[in-house]
Amino acid sequence: MSAGRVAIAAFAALLAAPLAAQSPMQTLVKGHVEYVDKAWDYSGWTGARPSLPVRRADVLVLDGVSRALLASGSTAQDGSFALAVNLAPVASLVIRCDADTDLDGSFQRVRVTTEGGVEYSVFSPVIPVSLVPPVLDVGTLTARPVLSNLDEGNPFDLFDAGVAAAEYLAGPKVGAAPKTQVMRVSWPAAGTYTLGANAHIGAGDGYDDSVVLHELGHVVANLYSDTNAPAEMHTFGDSDEDPQLAFAEGYATFFSGAVQDALGHEALYVDCDGSVPVGGVQLRARLETVAPYADDAWGEADELAVACTLFDLVDTELSVDATPGEDDDLFGSDSKVEGQPPSVAWWQVFTGPVKSARYVSCDDAWDGWLELHAAQPHVEELEAAFEGRKLRYWADYSEPDNDSASARLLPAVRGGWSEEHTLYYSASDPPAPGTGDTDWYAVPLVKGDVVDIGTRYPDGSRDADTECDTAIELHTPLATLAVSVDGGGVGRNAQISAYKVPLTGTWRYAVRSLNPLRRYGRYEVHTQYISQNHPPVITDGPHATPDTITADATAQLDVTATDQDPGQTLEYTWTPLDGGDILGRGASVAFVPPAVTAPRLVRVSVLVADSLGAEAPVAEVEIQVLPAPGPCVGAPEVAVGGSSKTGLFGPPLLAALNLPKLPSTDFALKATGCFPSHACTLVFGFSLITVKFDQGFLYPSPDFLLPLATDPGGGVLLPLVLGRNPILCGLTVHAQLIVPDDPGAAGAKHTAQSNYVSLTFGS
Repeated sequence: MSAGRVAIAAFAALLAAPLAAQSPMQTLVKGHVEYVDKAWDYSGWTGARPSLPVRRADVLVLDGVSRALLASGSTAQDGSFALAVNLAPVASLVIRCDADTDLDGSFQRVRVTTEGGVEYSVFSPVIPVSLVPPVLDVGTLTARPVLSNLDEGNPFDLFDAGVAAAEYLAGPKVGAAPKTQVMRVSWPAAGTYTLGANAHIGAGDGYDDSVVLHELGHVVANLYSDTNAPAEMHTFGDSDEDPQLAFAEGYATFFSGAVQDALGHEALYVDCDGSVPVGGVQLRARLETVAPYADDAWGEADELAVACTLFDLVDTELSVDATPGEDDDLFGSDSKVEGQPPSVAWWQVFTGPVKSARYVSCDDAWDGWLELHAAQPHVEELEAAFEGRKLRYWADYSEPDNDSASARLLPAVRGGWSEEHTLYYSASDPPAPGTGDTDWYAVPLVKGDVVDIGTRYPDGSRDADTECDTAIELHTPLATLAVSVDGGGVGRNAQISAYKVPLTGTWRYAVRSLNPLRRYGRYEVHTQYISQNHPPVITDGPHATPDTITADATAQLDVTATDQDPGQTLEYTWTPLDGGDILGRGASVAFVPPAVTAPRLVRVSVLVADSLGAEAPVAEVEIQVLPAPGPCVGAPEVAVGGSSKTGLFGPPLLAALNLPKLPSTDFALKATGCFPSHACTLVFGFSLITVKFDQGFLYPSPDFLLPLATDPGGGVLLPLVLGRNPILCGLTVHAQLIVPDDPGAAGAKHTAQSNYVSLTFGS
């Protein structure tokens, strides 16, 4: 047999084999199911109406009269089906295709229903069965568009989106096990939204594949992970959303793009008007280039920025976009994270750390990646992907600046702002989480300054471009807390407004977040002068004229100072640091020195302050002070002579306490041993006469008599304050105490008599 005949025979056997396997009464009913699509691209509806295969759908062969089930199965990827049916007792049949994957083995079940729960199906016409052929080709069954008022959609287009989503989950880019809960798409709904595992699609979105896949992304998040997104309005171009909302919506848009990418399509989000044939774009974006929001989608509070960042984790240079063969991030088709594709690594984060996070935002995606893949974190690649949309989860250039001691100097300005900073710091390796960062700044201020201290969004953006929520704590140069604010600025920014500085020195303030939902983010900061006060400047002095004086003289002190602030008056405070006094006020005063017994250098400080309290540095002047010359040339002396005459209480004794120094305040005469509480007389004389008196001796000439009285102890104390009187200089005076009528004394007058004391006044 020739080779050609062998091939023909083999091919004939191949065709006959399925028929031989059937029982004689079985007919292979085969056909094809398709749906009419509405083609779209970045510009909206293209006008094309291609017919596409209905994949993985349930197919049922029904009795054409009784509608009894004769056979069932699923469509293949090309929309075909082939079911063995016993047609012997059947006069006709009908083919029904349901928008349901219930019969497709272990594949995730996906259904498309009305809002009332009625599943969509498409039916063939009644097909008569006159003979029982081995093969019955029923042809193509076409699911056509369905109108909802003026809008149109196709349940089987919605079904194909659901199948694509489930295939993506089951495929190599994710590898997720199917859920027992059914993923359902309901159309037409009053609006487009998701509850649990049910994606409700509005009437106008019945052909919007990317919108449907977005809602299925929410379904996936609900089934496999978690979300805390508040029910709020949102849209592209808003960079000031709740971070939970931005992540939930960003993930859903990312999921839509990831499924499209897996299908070999460009990752787009395009929402069109369902009632127009061509164009009709209402909202659109390219996930690779972020067009048309490339200049407006920034930060973790922007859902499109989140979507594009997550997409960069899973796309490769093989993705369909405007730059074939290139990728704008460092994760490529050959990249592996612990032996797995980045898309699988991300799915593990999404279903692990993100699922268990308290608030569920993009912060948790970053932290979760570095936690789960700590062995191979690919930090460089991760930062490159997140940097594309300024989701900066890493320390800024100022770190570490986490305490007052490490505060960065940031002088006050008029209108300017700092470079961008991030509230993120981690000493771990890999660097996560960055929660709890506090950035400290130091600013020199002058008493009398009036300043604003505040933060703003990066570049002063009104749309935030960040999730950051700052608080400020201001500390004085004495390290005490002066002010604490958690608001007051634009949006979520903090500001201390018109603060009047009460103390010159280096102030420090801390910027942090007190909001656990907004742990990270970017900000700029400044201290801005409302009015600036300058301290006075001493331009000359202080001087002392003369700078050497005796203790009984004075010196003139003067200083010259200026203040550059118009209208300021200056106050001068002079302070003797080593004794003495100041006479007068102002820039020129007199200095009265302290008394000294030896040459001594004394200091006087001057503090110059303006009318707002700002002070120049304290300055000092020194003055040499010499002892003041006394009124006498000679030194003071005391001499004791003569003998006492005894009274009842013994012999009275007279003595000098200290020397008779001019001047002095501590000199006194003291007598003891006298009759208590008794009249007495102190005799002063300028010469010694030494004459007998009442059986004793009177020693001084009686030039001056001072009547006194003894105290109860029989004593006399006579203090004498000695001034600078030059008349006393060198004078010698003799003194003796006479106590009359002492019952114990001899003589007619019974006088008790003391010795004498000679006093010479001197310096």
